[in-house]
Amino acid sequence: MFKKNPLMWGLCLFFCLVAMPLSATTISVQIVQMDDANEDVTDSSLIIEESIMDYMFSQGYIVSNSPIIYSKEKAQNGMIVSLEDAINGSADYLAYVTLYFDRNNSPAGEANLLSNIELAQWNLVQVADRKQLDSGTEKPGYLVEVDDSEIGISTFAQHLAEVINTVLRKKN
Repeated sequence: MFKKNPLMWGLCLFFCLVAMPLSATTISVQIVQMDDANEDVTDSSLIIEESIMDYMFSQGYIVSNSPIIYSKEKAQNGMIVSLEDAINGSADYLAYVTLYFDRNNSPAGEANLLSNIELAQWNLVQVADRKQLDSGTEKPGYLVEVDDSEIGISTFAQHLAEVINTVLRKKN
C-alpha cells in the first residue's frame, strides 16, 4: 500500500516529525480544606478548585484533580496520597493547596464569603522526582463587601493559579 502511494509516506513522515513531539504539560490540583466549622466539603473549596483548574486549562495545561481533602485526619497523609494520584495519572506537576478557614468572627459563617478564608498555603511539586519546586502563602486581604462573594473567592483562586503558573513558566 505504501509503495503505491507516496502521499501516505509523506503523511506518515509529517506525523512523525511534527505531531508526535508535541505534548502538553500536565498538572494535578489537590485542595485541602482546613475548616473546623464544616465536616463536609464546602462550596468555597469547590469554587477555588474549579477556578484554579479553569485558569490552568486556559493557560494550556492538561489539568486533573483528586477529591478535596476535608478532614484533619486525611490531611496528614494528603501529600502522599496526592502524589500517588498524580503519578498514576501521569501528571508532570502537583499543585497542593491548603485552605485555612476562620469563621469564628464572621457574620455569616456558613456563607461562601472570601472573608471566611484566612489564608491559602500552596506547594508546587515536580511529580517525577517528588521535588518541591516552590511554595508560598497567599492571604485574601480585606475586600469591600461586593468582592466578599463567590466572585471574590473565584478572583482569589485565579490569583493563586497565576502565582503557581508563574513558577511553572520559570521552570519550563
